[in-house]
Amino acid sequence: MKNFKYFILFLSLITIFEITNSKDANAVDACATNSDGEIVYATTPTTGCIAVGAATNYEITVKEIHLCTAAPIPPTTSTPTDLSNCESILTNSAATASSFAAGEDVTIAGTFKRPSDGAYTHAVIKFSNVFGITAAMKFNTVIRGGATADTTGKFCRTKISSGTHETGQGHDLSVCTANFITPGKLTETVKQFGPTSAAFQACAINGAPTAAISGACLGSGTGGYLVDTDLKLATSSDDVAAFNGILAFPSTQKVTPNTTAFTVRFDVTNGVAAARTTVAGGASAYIGIGPFDMTISVE
Repeated sequence: MKNFKYFILFLSLITIFEITNSKDANAVDACATNSDGEIVYATTPTTGCIAVGAATNYEITVKEIHLCTAAPIPPTTSTPTDLSNCESILTNSAATASSFAAGEDVTIAGTFKRPSDGAYTHAVIKFSNVFGITAAMKFNTVIRGGATADTTGKFCRTKISSGTHETGQGHDLSVCTANFITPGKLTETVKQFGPTSAAFQACAINGAPTAAISGACLGSGTGGYLVDTDLKLATSSDDVAAFNGILAFPSTQKVTPNTTAFTVRFDVTNGVAAARTTVAGGASAYIGIGPFDMTISVE
């Protein structure tokens, strides 16, 4: 039996879940740009749009990956995700983050275990709900950054800072200047799907933020779930301690004695969200985490 030779991070285009500040993740469009590639501020929605290609670096912490031979039952407010049909293949006990630039291949931290031969239909991925993003973009007009009203310009970026996206509270930590300046890393803690003004939404089912009904989120397929310290579905932003994802494979992934590679692919092309906002009475821009996509395949 051959050993797996690879456990690496690539780029791909299949969505596992989307983290956005919009009312409907599936409805988030790319930010409109002019012929010079500048984002058109006047048409930038207050609910957010995707600043395509703005991310220069992304940081994600994958704590565990499980392969499943049948669809796992998602977490509810009384039970964690059912892993009875799943097999652990990656454990990152130290919760070491993986940081990568767009298009870069990196090794995910943790101890990898070869899965048993068999047919797998789903994966369960346990993430930290803390993400890092480094991004820069240019607007077609002079605006203020959210972090300070003292500087203005067309070039807006993240700075070294941290903020939380939760029910009733967001952050606005961008900086805008007259000339391009290398962006810093924004560390964002996600405790809410959808806008901060909405009621608490613990789930993103097939990309759409969803609130639990009777302790569970309705729907099936691919989903993201905000969970508490017991890995049960969180009931409020205050309860959120981690982020779990269930990925339904487009086709069954088969592990055989000839299998030589197991590949996790991320795409952060759409990983930055921008929104029109106001700071000190002037036009400003919010910059934060946007959708990232993930696939798992066996080779």
